Amino acid sequence: MFKLNLSQGDFPIIIKPNLGQPTLINIRDFTNDLESIIKKVVFEAYIVAVPTQSTEDILQFFHLNLYVQPVLNDRGDFLKRRGKLYPLQIVEINKINKVDFREKGVLNEEDCIIWDIFYYFSQIDNLFGERRDFYKVKIQIKEFKQIFKILKEKDRSFLLFDIVHDIPNRIKNKVNYHAIALFYKDWSDFKFIHATDFHIARRNDFLAKFLKEKVKNKRNQHVFNPKKRSKQEYFILTRDFEYRKGFQEHKLEKLRFANYNFNYNLRLLIQFINEQVSKNQLDFVLMSGDLVDYIQIARETDQYKENFHVFFNILLGENQRSDKQTDISDEEYLNSQEILAPIFTLVGNHDYRKGHYNIRVGSIHKIFGFTKKDLRGYHDLKPFNHILALRSKDKYLKDYFRYFNPNLNYILKIGKEFNFIFLETGQDSIADMHDLLKGAPSTKGLKDYQIDLFRAYIKLSHDKKIIIVMHTPPISPNFGVLTRWRIKREFKLKRKLQWSDLYERSLEKYLGNARLDRVVNLKYQTIMYNWANFLKICTGSDKEIRRKVDLILCGHTHTIKEFRLKEARETETISMGFYFTKIPIVVPCEVYTSRYRDVFKTFKNPTDLKIWFDVHKPFIFQTQAIGPISLKSRFKPPGFRYITIKNNQIKRLPLYSLHLIEKNTEVS
Repeated sequence: MFKLNLSQGDFPIIIKPNLGQPTLINIRDFTNDLESIIKKVVFEAYIVAVPTQSTEDILQFFHLNLYVQPVLNDRGDFLKRRGKLYPLQIVEINKINKVDFREKGVLNEEDCIIWDIFYYFSQIDNLFGERRDFYKVKIQIKEFKQIFKILKEKDRSFLLFDIVHDIPNRIKNKVNYHAIALFYKDWSDFKFIHATDFHIARRNDFLAKFLKEKVKNKRNQHVFNPKKRSKQEYFILTRDFEYRKGFQEHKLEKLRFANYNFNYNLRLLIQFINEQVSKNQLDFVLMSGDLVDYIQIARETDQYKENFHVFFNILLGENQRSDKQTDISDEEYLNSQEILAPIFTLVGNHDYRKGHYNIRVGSIHKIFGFTKKDLRGYHDLKPFNHILALRSKDKYLKDYFRYFNPNLNYILKIGKEFNFIFLETGQDSIADMHDLLKGAPSTKGLKDYQIDLFRAYIKLSHDKKIIIVMHTPPISPNFGVLTRWRIKREFKLKRKLQWSDLYERSLEKYLGNARLDRVVNLKYQTIMYNWANFLKICTGSDKEIRRKVDLILCGHTHTIKEFRLKEARETETISMGFYFTKIPIVVPCEVYTSRYRDVFKTFKNPTDLKIWFDVHKPFIFQTQAIGPISLKSRFKPPGFRYITIKNNQIKRLPLYSLHLIEKNTEVS
């Protein structure tokens, strides 16, 4: 997959659309009621080229060498999953000079997206080698009738397509995987998954394999004495998972120490996604950061340069079969399915981190669902380096930009009523050393230009509904031991304090006021810079933006929390403890919490739901991780949100999680 080095060569490269930010094409926009094609199917793409090439040279590189190829199946030989190549033709090309969307008289979406690409392109040396010039092209899909026919035969609402550039005089093609998603649907109804915090790493498979082999060896020593075979050892060898709605409450203790392989969690998610796609019950997936655990590989291997490559291979259902160090006969380590839904990606703070951390230090083993005993005898082959473990820079995202998504901040239009705004929340922040040392780092947050970009995207959305996707949450509570003790004493509770005691109705009962921001520090494990500005924009109390956004989806904390925000008539200044120092924090809006996903289900009349939603928005929904489990609140297993839009209204936001499957057969 990565044999074509995109930092070398003089051939131009299509950098967008690509895996992580595909182009969605709705056939209904190009056909009439009788499904006859009434106009040419054209989409936009962005190319990067070396400065010495003219537009004629660039067009010649692509002439009769550019194709789309459908992804027809998720299993089997990689090339056999795909259909025939269908020709593409560049019908228009324009060079793009660096523009600043803030200085132009007329605001437009293209300038915003291009400026974002230019910004990070200029920060990273040798990202695409000598290629420095940008071009916008319009590409026509030829033989579209045959492609439409394939979609009908598959009986699916959409199909994914790769863009294939057959580069002259090169053995390998340049492929933008899953770059096009061809739909035939009415976008007033759609479904999508919000998944976050995957923490993919090569070492995850080695850890799982190490533990299984360790148990097998121990059991073989007691082959004639079954009494010495523990239930935990049997559990390690036989346990398996599947994603289901809700939580397996009666098995939560077993799930807490279920020896999670985060790579396998993603493989199971792909399996779930593909099942929903086959039923036409899912349209796309949002992946909001911490795609990988760290960049460098902790275990020696010649097959992977870094963990973005591991993540890439899992998504595409490809295995490095020549790698002698990993047994891929076990389904847990096998990339057996290619994801069939379009994905839209963001990066998180871990995606910037260079080196691996020591899994045996402190309580880190617990986020994997391991005990310290489980890890006795395990060692990473590469030495652990404390400095590299927290070192983070933009340049570590090179392969993310090359093979996934060239934008860190962008906008996605869905149908006529919804805009999704993706905002990148930055690297770990050392400004809040308190949170970082507690293993709950805040991130740098939003740069000033991102706030301007955010305002621009909202203005360009006009009256559309706005869903924001970000990694680090704008609101996150410090609900530690001292905080719980203080609140319990204030509420005069004799039992253990629960998070539900801070729900709107409970606070109204205890304090006569339902505002959460008067009780708990909400700037914990969140964005450091432009925190207040962001919240003001979301609530419509900004100096320029006087409308509310609808929903904010985020991760980072690995916990499940739900909030709603309200423009504050009077802002609260609260003093929060920072060890022995009191720090005043101004919360620029009112904050409330409850299980709002349950409130959504109480409305039978769509009009009543719409009225309630518009009055109480914006909502913030934190989703638990696909990877590490949280140690900071009541345990919930890995999972995601499965969100339903009906008649252009957010209707359901249920949680799905891993459920335990225990086999009943004996293991030798």
